[in-house]
Amino acid sequence: MKHILGLDLGTNSVGWALIQETDHTKKIIKIGSRIIPMTQDILGKFDSGVSISQTAERTSFRGIRRIKQRQLLRRERLHRVLKVLDFLPPHFAENIDFEKKRGQFVNSNEPKIAYKPIKLYNEKSELKINYEFIFKNSFHEMVDEFKKTQSYLFKNGNSIPYDWTIYYLRKKALTQKIQKDELAWLLLHFNQKRGYYQLRGEDAE
Repeated sequence: MKHILGLDLGTNSVGWALIQETDHTKKIIKIGSRIIPMTQDILGKFDSGVSISQTAERTSFRGIRRIKQRQLLRRERLHRVLKVLDFLPPHFAENIDFEKKRGQFVNSNEPKIAYKPIKLYNEKSELKINYEFIFKNSFHEMVDEFKKTQSYLFKNGNSIPYDWTIYYLRKKALTQKIQKDELAWLLLHFNQKRGYYQLRGEDAE
């Protein structure tokens, strides 16, 4: 007596049968099939010779979600620490829920820490919101330094954007004192860009 397992392999199904064979008879013990659910785009890739694992794809998406969740948790904890130290600018802190959601942005609306909203009304009493850059002193320091060391940046009437100030402050903070809200801006910036330097493969002194 011997047993034979027969398989019928398809692109998205597997048929199988277990047969018992003796010298005089053959008997089907069990039979069945397994359907593998696949979307049409995956079937098209499979037919063209590109193998793909749905499990691997789900694992990849799950990993992305976990990375995003860890990033949000780090940011929320940093918000709470900076709040205790009173380092956050008022316009930024008032958009964070420190009571119920403990560090999360109100209505998931993240304000720009370097730009304070200014409410203005026109002649028709219509509300208009402008944004004012709050680190102008450091910005002007940066511009004065660039005019001495990198004057070519100002050729043809070019100007320096406010957002460059964050990189000037990173350099300045290594040797000079900076304001507490400027330090909060730096820490949140590093928190958001965590892992960037490791990916560049540079040696750190």
